[in-house]
Amino acid sequence: MSPERNREHHVNLLLLDDPNTQTSHYVWIKNFSRLLAGRTNHREASFVCNSCLNVFSAQRVLDEHIPNCMQHAPQQVVYPDLHNPDEFKLKFHDHDKEHAMKFFLVCDFESFLEPYSDSDLDGNIRIIDEHKVSGFCCHRVTDLPQYQTPPTLYSGPDVMSRFYDHVTSESQTINDILFKQVPLSPMTDDDNRRHGAAKTCSNCGCFFTHSNYRVKHHDHVTGEYLFPCCNNCNLQLKAKKSKATYFLPIIFHNLKGYDSHFVIKHFQKQYTQRQAKGGKVTFDDVNVIPLNGERFLQFQIGNLKFLDSFQFLSVSLDHLVSLLMKSGKRSSKTPPDT
Repeated sequence: MSPERNREHHVNLLLLDDPNTQTSHYVWIKNFSRLLAGRTNHREASFVCNSCLNVFSAQRVLDEHIPNCMQHAPQQVVYPDLHNPDEFKLKFHDHDKEHAMKFFLVCDFESFLEPYSDSDLDGNIRIIDEHKVSGFCCHRVTDLPQYQTPPTLYSGPDVMSRFYDHVTSESQTINDILFKQVPLSPMTDDDNRRHGAAKTCSNCGCFFTHSNYRVKHHDHVTGEYLFPCCNNCNLQLKAKKSKATYFLPIIFHNLKGYDSHFVIKHFQKQYTQRQAKGGKVTFDDVNVIPLNGERFLQFQIGNLKFLDSFQFLSVSLDHLVSLLMKSGKRSSKTPPDT
C-alpha cells in the first residue's frame, strides 16, 4: 500500500493467482465500488478506503475516515492451518487463575436512610431519603494461620475515610508479606522422588523440553515445595503486581448494584498517592469496567481490585450461609451474623 494519496494519477490493481498453473498477473480495478458492492446493502455508489477496504456511503464519511486509518498499518486475517491440529483448537492457557489467592479481603457496608433535605433539585425529581453509610466490616482471608486476623468492625463517624485507611493499611501489610520471597525449604524424600520422576508439568500438563525445562515450584510465602512444573508456568504463577505493589482483591457481595456507589462517591485523589525514593510524588491509575454510567462490573484503584461476588453467586448472603450450615462446613471460627 503506497502512502502517497495526493498524486494526480492513482491506479488500483488486483492480483489474480492460479494455484494450478502457479501463474499470476495484475488487472486494473476500474471501479472499486462495483468490486465490493456485495459488502453492503447500500444500492447506490459506495466509497471504498484503499487501506482497510471498508465501504462508506458518502465521500464525506470516507474523507473523515482516511486520516485516522492511515495511522495504522494494514491488517490481514490469518486463518489456522488445517494440517496442524494444534492451531485450530482453542485451548485454555491462564492456568494461574485456577489457583487460590494467598490473600484477599471480604468487605460489606451497613447504611441507614436519612431524610433528604436539599431543595436544589429539578421540579420533576423528588428525593425522599438518602443512604448514609453507618459502618463497615472487613475480613482478611488467607489459609496461612500465622497471618489470619479477626474481622475488623467499625461503626461511627467518617466511615469511608476509616474504610480507605483500613484497606490501605491491609494492602501494605500483605504487600510486605509477599515481598519477603521466602526461598525453597528442604524437600522431603517423597518430594524429591516425585520431582525426579515427573515428565510433564503438574500445572499445564505439557512435556518438559530443553527450552521449557522442569523447575521446583514452591510457595514464596512459606517456602513449602508444591509440585514440579515447567519454567513457563513457574513464571506465570508468580503473584501479580501493579507497578511496585501486589494486587489485592477486595470482594463485596452486590458491589455492582450497591456498595460501589459508596466507594466511588467518597474516593479522593490522595488514596492513590505514592512517594518514590527520590521524593517524587506520583499517583496510581484508576481503571473501571463499566456496565453503564452508574454500574461497574469491577474497578481498580491502584493495586486494590474491587470485585463483585454476586456475579458468580447470584443469591443472597443469607442463603449462602444457610447452605454452608446445611453442609456442615461452617467453622467455629466463622463470626456470627451481625
